[in-house]
Amino acid sequence: MSAAVCVGDNCIDNYLPPVNRRYVGGNAVNVAVSLCQAGIPAAYVGVVGNDDEGELTLQALRGQAVDVTRTRILPGQTARTDIQLDHSGERQFVHEYLGPQPALDLDEDALQFICSHDLVHNTLTGGSEAYLPRVHAPGSRIVSMDYGERSRPEFIARTLAYVDWAFFSMDADSRAEAKKLARSASSKGPSLIVVTLGTGGSIAYDGREHHQPATEAAMVVDTLGAGDAYLGSFLAARLRGLGIAACMERASKVAAQACGHFGAWEQSEQQRAAES
Repeated sequence: MSAAVCVGDNCIDNYLPPVNRRYVGGNAVNVAVSLCQAGIPAAYVGVVGNDDEGELTLQALRGQAVDVTRTRILPGQTARTDIQLDHSGERQFVHEYLGPQPALDLDEDALQFICSHDLVHNTLTGGSEAYLPRVHAPGSRIVSMDYGERSRPEFIARTLAYVDWAFFSMDADSRAEAKKLARSASSKGPSLIVVTLGTGGSIAYDGREHHQPATEAAMVVDTLGAGDAYLGSFLAARLRGLGIAACMERASKVAAQACGHFGAWEQSEQQRAAES
């Protein structure tokens, strides 16, 4: 069985009124949980504060079978993102506090742990980009990166050579731009590019172009985390050797399911603990 590690960001997703709830989240954390839910052993490497929300984060991840043995606890407040939902369940990030460590600082033990995995997943805001040259080892492990929708061209240009599987996000009307981006990015290093387009589905490029329509959600409560659910599910299916089209189809269904509840993944017990 392949094993994965997700490096970088975590946060408490703080939903403002009228939702008024808090959940454990963050891109790297969400993908680690999604991998575990799909049956792929996964670890999370990052930093939490020495507050109640840091302990809550670790407890929630342990509850999802995520290995947090290399997650550090530092003095200060755990990262938090204030979120406002509109009537359709679309999220807006109102304010972000990035946590007790301004820049990710990995020691030799953490780096060796990371390099012992088959897949090393990174995120735009996770701060792990400085370590990519050390971690990237073609033929030994896969390095993936979620560039999201906010990556600057300079960041993309600086990191793509050290990424095997690259993920981007665009809006539903950007299919032509997504195709152009996928082909351009593939010429700079990655063997696989995936661009999610929300209700416009997703495209992938690995020398050929693949298309997947979006799966219609039975109910849309909250779109936060749907992209991370897609990504984690896609990674898990690909690690198992499924073809690109099958990975996209499975990931699309999981992303649609993620829209049916608050938070990136269901965590009712943890949510109640956060509110108490």
